[in-house]
Formats: sequence, structure tokens, C-alpha cells
Amino acid sequence: IAVTAVAWAPLAAHTAALMAEVKAQPHVRITPMLGVGHLRLMGRYILPAVLGPVFRHAMLRLPGVALALAALGFLGLGPRPPSPEWGLILAEGMPYIERAPWAVLIPALALILLSVLAVSLSNLVGLRTRQR
Repeated sequence: IAVTAVAWAPLAAHTAALMAEVKAQPHVRITPMLGVGHLRLMGRYILPAVLGPVFRHAMLRLPGVALALAALGFLGLGPRPPSPEWGLILAEGMPYIERAPWAVLIPALALILLSVLAVSLSNLVGLRTRQR
């Protein structure tokens, strides 16, 4: 809850700024005078222009949020032991790191893989929106 309470604010500010920018464009400002309703304006002009950059921003923030959750779980401030959480799994594997290094390496590699995939997906979405 704490990470969510902090992580949504920059994304919301970015979304609001993008929506204000799109609404200020001349071709969008004139649509109500042409008889376009509010729902059609949002669905046809504003949301398609905003969704790509907001999704890209969210994907770029995902590794930081995942790392923050794992750090809280590692410190014991996250979910309790029966839940499978990366930080908790890392903390439980630390005493066995000499005999079973995979107990720590696999959750760490999963965090790295999540980060690489999120950044790659954000780049893919960014390339796709630039091609339009």
C-alpha cells in the first residue's frame, strides 16, 4: 500500500499534462463546434494520444516499483512468510547461499528479467507510436 501510495503520483501528473497538451491542440479544440460529443472526443482523439506515452511511462517505472517491493520484503516489511514474494524468497535463501546459490540467484534473476522485459516493452511501444 505504501509503494502504491507513492508510485501513482508521477504517473497521474504525467497523464494530466499529456491530456492538457492534447486538449490544447487546435484540431481537438474545434471538435465540439463540429458537433463531436465528449465521449467521442475522449475515445477518438484524447485517449489514443495519451495511452501510448502513459503505458511507456508505467513500464519504465515498473522495475523501480518491483525493486522497492522486493526490498521491503527482504527487510521483513512486506507480506508474511507463506506468501511467495521475491524479497522474502531472497531473505529466506540468504543462509543457504554457500550450499545452494540458486536459492538467491533465481529470484534475483527474475527481478532482472522483469526489468529488462519492462524496459524492452516500453521501447517497443515507443517505437510503435513514433511510426504512426
